[in-house]
Amino acid sequence: MFETNFQDFCTLRIVCKKWNAFVPLVMHKAVVSRLNSGLKLELTFWNDTKQTKKLSPTYNDYTKTFTFQFDNLDDDINEPLNDNKISFIAFVKRSEDVLFPTKLGAELGDLTFPEFVNNDMCKYEFDNRSNVCFKQETKEDEEGKSIICVKLYSFTIEAWKLFYILDCLKFDTEISSLKEGFRYADWVDWWDEYCKWWCEYFYNNFEYNTL
Repeated sequence: MFETNFQDFCTLRIVCKKWNAFVPLVMHKAVVSRLNSGLKLELTFWNDTKQTKKLSPTYNDYTKTFTFQFDNLDDDINEPLNDNKISFIAFVKRSEDVLFPTKLGAELGDLTFPEFVNNDMCKYEFDNRSNVCFKQETKEDEEGKSIICVKLYSFTIEAWKLFYILDCLKFDTEISSLKEGFRYADWVDWWDEYCKWWCEYFYNNFEYNTL
């Protein structure tokens, strides 16, 4: 198994105190640069897939984690018809400079729809470092009635997991022997995006033919 940039950075930190303080800044810049070079972070929920790009996650050197803040997402997360758990996977999608798009994700654990108890925030911890937070808001609908909506607030992932995904996506072909807890997207993971593409295609084609 090849070494990741995270392992290289950890090795550089032991050179001296100055490097130990400087390397985390470089780590943060490296991740932001990769994510803003055509990659998209995708988080799949009960009935939708949230795609985000041009994000600048914050790095916590104490916990060795990256946190994504989603203040720019306006879409609500609708409650599913059943209470089934979903397997929460954080994918990173590469679609530029490749013939076919590739998604590689980290399997973090099972997730149920958030329940808010005396608080507008709900936090799910998958382990001692990775977690996802939801926020409950009240807004008015078209009829002026107050409704409660749920939005994605933040997502935190261990630094080595994010680095591993980004490093694997550098290759034009899929790696046959991934570390445990990581996997490439299968047809089920692509289904929502496939359906959206066809809906847009038929809509645009119909609109064009009616002009």
